[in-house]
Amino acid sequence: MKLSNRPAIYSLALKTFGPEAQALKLMEEAAELADVEIMIEQFRLNGMGLLIDFHKQKKLERLAERLGVTYAAE
Repeated sequence: MKLSNRPAIYSLALKTFGPEAQALKLMEEAAELADVEIMIEQFRLNGMGLLIDFHKQKKLERLAERLGVTYAAE
């Protein structure tokens, strides 16, 4: 199956892993979320947006692979 948009990947992840498991994962990660967002904004301002987008794309591809689908960038 080939999915070409992020919402479809996110929806499949919720269906596959379950909202409870994903909520627990979010709570584990939430403590770092604000710091990471601040750092991302700083680096985007410093001209590193393409590098950030590249790594985000790779993470989405990895998630899609775990879900047994192919992710085609938008």
